[in-house]
Amino acid sequence: MDTRKPFHSRPGAFRPGLARTALASAIMLPGAGVHAQAAPEPPASTLPAVTVTGSADTPSSLLKTSQSAKETPQSVTVIDRERMQQQNLQTLEEVLQQAPGITVQPYQQLTTGYYARGFKIDSFQQDGVPVLMGQTAGAPEDMGMYERVEILRGANGLLQGTGNPAATVNLVPKRAPRQFGARGGLTAGSWNRYRAEADVGGPVNESGSLRARMVASHEDRDFFYDVAGQTYTNLYGTAELDLGPDTVLSVGVHHQRIRSITNMAGVPFYRDGRDIGLPRSTYLDVAWDRFNWDNTRLFAGLEHAFDNGWTAKLNVNHLSGDADLKYAGANGAVDPATGTGPRLMGGAYEFENRQTSADGYLNGPFTLFGRRHEALIGVNHLRTSTEQFSANFLTPVGVPVDVWKWDPHSVPEPAVGPYASRGPTRMVQSGIYAMGRFSLADPLKLVLGGRVSRWKQNTSSASSRLSSEFTPYGGLVLDISPQWALYASYAQVFQPQTQTTWEGGILDPVQGSNREVGIKGGLLDGRLDASLALFNIRQRNRAQSDPAHPCAGAVCYYIAGGEVESRGIEAEVNGRIMPGLDLSLGYTYNATEYLKDAQSQGQPFARFTPKHIFRLWANTVLPGNDGRLSAGVGLQAQSAYTVQSGGVTLRQGGYALASLRIGYRINKHLSAALHVNNLFDRRYYQSLSGTSWNNRYGEPRSVALTLRMEY
Repeated sequence: MDTRKPFHSRPGAFRPGLARTALASAIMLPGAGVHAQAAPEPPASTLPAVTVTGSADTPSSLLKTSQSAKETPQSVTVIDRERMQQQNLQTLEEVLQQAPGITVQPYQQLTTGYYARGFKIDSFQQDGVPVLMGQTAGAPEDMGMYERVEILRGANGLLQGTGNPAATVNLVPKRAPRQFGARGGLTAGSWNRYRAEADVGGPVNESGSLRARMVASHEDRDFFYDVAGQTYTNLYGTAELDLGPDTVLSVGVHHQRIRSITNMAGVPFYRDGRDIGLPRSTYLDVAWDRFNWDNTRLFAGLEHAFDNGWTAKLNVNHLSGDADLKYAGANGAVDPATGTGPRLMGGAYEFENRQTSADGYLNGPFTLFGRRHEALIGVNHLRTSTEQFSANFLTPVGVPVDVWKWDPHSVPEPAVGPYASRGPTRMVQSGIYAMGRFSLADPLKLVLGGRVSRWKQNTSSASSRLSSEFTPYGGLVLDISPQWALYASYAQVFQPQTQTTWEGGILDPVQGSNREVGIKGGLLDGRLDASLALFNIRQRNRAQSDPAHPCAGAVCYYIAGGEVESRGIEAEVNGRIMPGLDLSLGYTYNATEYLKDAQSQGQPFARFTPKHIFRLWANTVLPGNDGRLSAGVGLQAQSAYTVQSGGVTLRQGGYALASLRIGYRINKHLSAALHVNNLFDRRYYQSLSGTSWNNRYGEPRSVALTLRMEY
């Protein structure tokens, strides 16, 4: 029996279920798998692993209450450190590719876009605090500093305020442990991908009242397409100080430095929408492309547990980020008769991103009419400033590109003229939220809450604001047995708009609502957690061109008349089927439609979102060898999708990707694993944009060997 303490924070700061999750997250062992039930720690060869939707553990930093995922009337998924290590998931993009129902679209607004239920995910949190992620030119997010990723699907206007009714993604950083621990990893993989990571933490003083943790990672890699490459370094440090037996102060810093040769062009299609069939190694940019980021994030938190069961918590977060981009890539559809069409286009840009946010809340029980209930009240604030600078090349680069015979080194790097900006875009959002979880009867709980938000945005040319925007939340949870519960919920979210009307006013915000009913519970005597959800999302007041006042050149006027609908089914099963065999799977059906639209009424509004998405990960300890040998298998499958471009349709058929892992525990300190992704080398497009450019092949078969150490 492994008797080591969890590599986590002070006792009492978290519930036992989360402590067990932290233990599983801290140690990479080949036999680890899914285990959602509260149970004594098993032998080291079969440590519990991922905590996912329907788990008895609570994603506390996301929900901010004591309710478990089973008691939450919305779909919740948690991917923890153990799962990341089992599948060798090093970036947020790789993590969300494994999450049920999420679609990953690279190179959208100079960053990676994530979609759930047909809508773009634009609500991100770090340890429960709204943060700036996924913005234009946002940097890739390395997972070395994070303990787990929590995903709440649907609208989250209660805690977030603004956003699409897609999902909220909360990244939970690693915390300083009470006992010393040291971990590290080395990875070597296809296309010269090399990574090193170290994670060390423990008490700083004799009493253990002061603790610290340091995480460092460095990765150097090429890509399956020619020329491009990336080097990034992440440094993370955090410390915790016990101000008393029930009060903890925490501080942290994360610095990220990325230097990359980017690939802005992707590949084009023929003008009639046919696939050219270019090699996946095709690179249609120039060799002097670059996209660099330097980000520093500072954060601090103060948490106090009162004697009456109430908890107070305050977190603050600040990001200072800079990026610079210089590129030239092929743009233009290819004429099937002549093979001509694409020409180089590009420019030089600099980006400044600043963000300061804070979240504070009180949570605890209270008694009313002889029954015990729970209340949450809080306030948060988010202030951002983004600015884009652009410059022209002093030497034109618009040369024709032969997509079959292109030489990325054939165009000399031009000098760049002066940078100019239209000025910063500043946004401020603040809100007060409250929620009550009422025990109406032993099997029935009512969840009611709401948020009042204020929002304003200023640019060099316009200013808009919203005052006292209210977003309600309501839910019912009915226990139909000790293992199973039915639920129903309604949530809203809003999205400000900046378009102007003919009368000179600003459009009302887009209103998004999420209706969801489902069932959560356990199978096989609780060894498997299961959930089934039916959802319906509507978004109304979407900007539409004013038919009574057509655009005059670049001047357009709008009305708020558009409405879309997303509906579907989500099913997930996670847990331990039998000793040594763990399973996590999810299936999503999603259909979308323009309900009201001047041009596309009745058609799907999110064509790139497959109707069917299936995710599977299974891990087993193989017999013999004292449980040292383990194997994992994964499957990602989705149905066909299409994209409309210039009057033609681009189509990617349905496909399935298999992955394989073989792990071996060498001794109690050392383990090794071999990972193979896209096992059968399936050729597919991960994203389609248009006939001219930015169509992205999915990654071919890749292999990685990882060595992990733990002390």
